[in-house]
Amino acid sequence: MTIEAVEYLKSIKSVRDTTSQVFNFAVSNGGGHYFDLDLGQMPRVADFLCEIVKRDYGTEYASIPPHGRWQHLNHGHPGRVEGLIAQWRDSGVDEVEVARKLVDLLVFSVLVDAGAGNSWKFTVPGSSTSVGRSEGLAVASYYLFVEGSLSDDRDDPYKVTGRALSNFDAELFSRGFQVSEANPLAGAPGRVSLIQRLGAALLARPDIFGAEARPGALVDYLYAKSTVTSDAAGATSPTIDLQDVWDALMQGLTSIWPAGRTVVNGEPLGDAWRLDTKAAASSDHTPAGVPSDIVTFHKLTQWLCYSLLVPLERYGYKFRISNKSLQTGLPEYRNGGLFYDFGVLKLKSDALKGGLAFSAQLRDAGHDASDTIPTFEPHQGAIVEWRCLTVGLLDSLLPLVNKKLEYELGLPQLIEAGSWKAGREIAAKLRPATGGPPIELYSDGTVF
Repeated sequence: MTIEAVEYLKSIKSVRDTTSQVFNFAVSNGGGHYFDLDLGQMPRVADFLCEIVKRDYGTEYASIPPHGRWQHLNHGHPGRVEGLIAQWRDSGVDEVEVARKLVDLLVFSVLVDAGAGNSWKFTVPGSSTSVGRSEGLAVASYYLFVEGSLSDDRDDPYKVTGRALSNFDAELFSRGFQVSEANPLAGAPGRVSLIQRLGAALLARPDIFGAEARPGALVDYLYAKSTVTSDAAGATSPTIDLQDVWDALMQGLTSIWPAGRTVVNGEPLGDAWRLDTKAAASSDHTPAGVPSDIVTFHKLTQWLCYSLLVPLERYGYKFRISNKSLQTGLPEYRNGGLFYDFGVLKLKSDALKGGLAFSAQLRDAGHDASDTIPTFEPHQGAIVEWRCLTVGLLDSLLPLVNKKLEYELGLPQLIEAGSWKAGREIAAKLRPATGGPPIELYSDGTVF
């Protein structure tokens, strides 16, 4: 495979390119190799989602924020992050350093955001409030950050540094995330290793992450790449392309991925997987030299991009960022579960039998697995195809919702106000005991 093919597979463009081939194949054939597809159910999804949007925002659609980790950090305490920013400003922290600190916090918080499982909860310090899943992981990461557990700067605890993360151990992780036998967190050892690898990655790239090996140094790295442009009113701003953000994250963080992922030319691709459906669907749109069976998601990098846009655009240098539409919907279990729970997607019988058999195998080994919910590993075709179809279905859902609302939401707003939240709410209605997804992922804590 050529260097150009590797670069393509690591690009943001490849995500919609590769997954859309699988989606279009499923549309033409009534499904893929693992799922049946019934687009006739999509209006029901749009109706359910619009009801949630109107309930939470009325008709103030412009107030819907883009999907990002910021909202999770504020869970249960609106303004938690804003209060921290005010504290920094009151103590004399300059605006660019405010942006660096926000990027520090958000990068770490996104990286620990793999599925937490159905049992784990984080109890907010000084209260009796407990929160699980993604929001619980976010709030736990916030407290680790403000306590200084992620910084090796004795004079400034509000940083994330490579040296601190490289020394982050299982004991500190268990304390920070309140992990115990009575409060198990899925994939805890894998998360610790991921944090340590993040520390090593930050230290290995001073050209991107600076002398302190901080995620926040991305602010300065991107500023050096920016050009000054003017808007229609004549106001000037440093401007960067989303591809600049993407390239910095991909170049700086690819090494955090564990062994065993898809590798080409000796280089790990990250969140990229082989899929037989893709090989069957491959078309002339696949560039020369690119294997016909590889699909890319790069969900972690996309989740980082989504989450970093707010601090980059609204704080510090206040970048203007072009080509944000290159990002896709996020192929994770809340968005994917929404379509499964409404019958847009249905596992084919052989795939369902295999998933239920694996659940039984896990139960026999002492794991907490349902006898009615199928379970798969991240590399298996059912999961990879599910994620591909989720990306395509989110693109298809957006115009349906906008027509019903008579307003042009952006895809990040659709995910924030609708699909992610709707996926959670339908899961709670259908599976009230756990609120879990209709398909479980057996993960090592590094798959999102």
